[in-house]
Amino acid sequence: MPVYLPCVNWRISAKAGLILTALLIGCASEPPTSSPKSATPPSKLSEKAKQEQQQAILKVRNQTTKQLIKLKPASQTEIDASVGYGVFEINGLNAVLAESHGRGVVIDKRGRATYMQLARTDIGPGVTVKPYRQVLVFRDPKRMQQFVAAGSPADVSRDASIKVYKLDEKGASVQADWGARYFRDPDLN
Repeated sequence: MPVYLPCVNWRISAKAGLILTALLIGCASEPPTSSPKSATPPSKLSEKAKQEQQQAILKVRNQTTKQLIKLKPASQTEIDASVGYGVFEINGLNAVLAESHGRGVVIDKRGRATYMQLARTDIGPGVTVKPYRQVLVFRDPKRMQQFVAAGSPADVSRDASIKVYKLDEKGASVQADWGARYFRDPDLN
């Protein structure tokens, strides 16, 4: 007995109709593999692990900004006048063995946090780097928005709208050349 599909004026056999219906239902019930609105892959972390890592990064941010302000009191005024700032912890590493060399957070004027990672681009294979922390002070809102949305190119150290402080065991200094590529952390945002 022929089956008529109401939305299409085609005549098909009952068997073909059942197969077509099964295919359509199967396609309609499968969840999408990725959201077209989201360019970032889903987090590999549980919600608890994600929150713990975020809290650890925020703790480093608090410690680092307190240390910077103690060592360079004028930095408080710069941070307050900025459109946002970032704090990054750079791991002691061997450049050959590590793809990501540190992590941190960028905080905008509204207090929104964007968690990021960084990879050093100014070191060669086999070079070991001692751990240190970095504070980036953003003066240009468009530049900061680009930085957190799409990361940064390796030559961002030449950007006059970003002031960078380096904090290590020797104290705090303004960092003139800081070759690194920054990118959003897909697991923490």
